[in-house]
Formats: sequence, C-alpha cells, structure tokens
Amino acid sequence: MELKVDALVVRTADYGESDRMLTLFSLQNGKISAAAKGVRKAGAKLRFAAQPFCFAEYVLAQKGERYTMISASGTDGFYELRQDIGKFYAAASLAGLCDAVLPEGIVNEELFLRAVNSLKEMCEGDAALALISFFIKLLELSGYMLDLSACADCGAVLEGKVFFDVAGGCFYCPDCARGAGVSESTLQVLKMCAGQEYDASLITADGKKRALKLLYAYFRQKTDSEVKAIEEYLRMPD
Repeated sequence: MELKVDALVVRTADYGESDRMLTLFSLQNGKISAAAKGVRKAGAKLRFAAQPFCFAEYVLAQKGERYTMISASGTDGFYELRQDIGKFYAAASLAGLCDAVLPEGIVNEELFLRAVNSLKEMCEGDAALALISFFIKLLELSGYMLDLSACADCGAVLEGKVFFDVAGGCFYCPDCARGAGVSESTLQVLKMCAGQEYDASLITADGKKRALKLLYAYFRQKTDSEVKAIEEYLRMPD
C-alpha cells in the first residue's frame, strides 16, 4: 500500500551506514515517522527529501504501521535557512515545536499551513519575529491562548511594564502585579506578533529574545516538553 502526502521534515535521525529516519508533519495525515533508505550516500537521488525543513510531496510505502519513503517531489527546500545560523535555529525551533505538540496521526491543517508560511517568512525577513508569531498561534491552537489585551484581574489595558504569571498564563498590570516582570519592549513584541496594535519604536532585539523566553517558559509549564533548538537559539548572541 502507498500513501501520498504533502509534508515538512521536522526531525531527522541517522541510523545504519546510510539511512535516516524522518519525522514528517503532513497536511493530510498529521505526524508520520518514515524510513529513508540510502539517503546519506553521496549522490543519493532522494537526499534532498531527507533534509531538515524540506517541504515536498512524499510517496510512502506502508507495511503494517511502518512507512518507507520511496519517492519525493520537492516543493520548497527553504535553502536560505541553511545560509544563516540564526535563521537555521529559528527554523529548527519551529520544527521542534511541531514535533513536541503533535501526536502521531492527528491532522492539524491550520498549524501545517502556518508552519510553511512561517518558514517562508524566516527566509525573507526577520526570523525571530516569524518564530514568535508562529509560537503564539501554536499555543492558541493547543488551547493555551494568551490574552495580551487587558489585565487578568482589573481589566486595565496592558501597557508599559507589566507582569506575567507563568503558571496561570495571565498578564497583570503594575497595580495587580503577579508573577515576573515583563519589559515594555517584550510586551510590544508580543502584541506585534499576535496581530494587535503595538509601538514599533519599542521593538528591540532584547525584547524579541525576552518574548521568546516568556513563550517557552509558558510552553514548558503547560506541556512539560522541551525543545532543545529553542534553548540553543536563546543562547545565541544578538
């Protein structure tokens, strides 16, 4: 039996002398694990389809619950992501998030399309902002939506320095302060990436990094999952 899917490679693991195991995030069938035989050999025809972030139409042979890639037609390799270390780790962070939240076989078309579009945005523009925007949407689709519009206690508009309670996933104004302080720049980055009104003059590199740290802390609190690529990305110098 053969299965044809449009998919992104979100994780790879080498095994044997020349083989690779792929974790695919597919549009039609959700997350699938598939063996890619001989793809690590020099000149292997399907080598391109076993690279991180490859977006292709895969044809998989199915035997029981096991899948093996037998052919692939490339859609986009996102090669620009491999030419910049920052973009590479941003993309690896996105892939790691998808791998962490998706159970095998569960279809999530909206998240798949968001992932593809976010990788394109990383190639063309600010990779950090693209990752943060994707992260916020992933949290929302996972049932962990953040409310950036008002204080969780008194309903005051969030502005200036605010506070975030990681356990509760809520933001608070200074008068109702609960949790850790959040800088003005961090708040503006989060608002921008969530599609809300923001002050562009307050967007800084430090604000982007702190916004990603906040989202990752909240993600770990809610899912008890780790994404090593995010941790590496956060350690990179600005």
